[in-house]
Amino acid sequence: MHYHCEIIMPKTKNIEEAIETIMKPFSKNNKDTDGPTGNEFWDFYVIGGRWAGSKEICGYDENKISEFYKALRDKKITISGLTFGKQSVDPPSQIPIVDQLWNEFFPTENGEIIPCPKFSHSNNQYDSGDFISCDICLVEEIPEKLFCSRIIIAGPSYDDTIIEAKFMLCESQWNGVNHMPIDWNGSVKTAINMFEKNCKNYNEDYRKKVLPKPDWLSITVDYHS
Repeated sequence: MHYHCEIIMPKTKNIEEAIETIMKPFSKNNKDTDGPTGNEFWDFYVIGGRWAGSKEICGYDENKISEFYKALRDKKITISGLTFGKQSVDPPSQIPIVDQLWNEFFPTENGEIIPCPKFSHSNNQYDSGDFISCDICLVEEIPEKLFCSRIIIAGPSYDDTIIEAKFMLCESQWNGVNHMPIDWNGSVKTAINMFEKNCKNYNEDYRKKVLPKPDWLSITVDYHS
């Protein structure tokens, strides 16, 4: 199955390389270890993917989203019965109508016409280079209603050579027999607050170094497990 992960991390020149470093210890594909550690949770991931545009969408009023869907029904827009990730407009000849409606309901600040992020034509869900702009945003721009299945808060290592995971939460954890629920509601902002409380006994200098700042990044990642 595919899951939505948000990675909180400091700004860096090479985002994809930093994410690879953060994610690597938890890969089911690792061949340079003595065997499974029990911490592996993914075998494929991509920036954005089927959750591309999640930050944009959850920032909108739910009633307005409902009005948008009603407008689609009024236009008799049809959707493919086969879904792999986001739903697909079928036939594709209807896509211009869908995008026009989306931009009427949710115009961009600069007037740019964008594909409707609710549907698969908005991005290539298997290409990290084809994400939607809001998939990489600043921590201070994270919507209040942003929820995900897993969050990783990453920061500099002790020797400042790499960016690595410092804190992680997920909806549930496999204990060898069954999945155990985690005391976390899935809210990204709640997870950041939990990490801040977790750090209260850290050395002050180190605490300042690893705590997320407003200008750190929040990156939407689609991973398969």
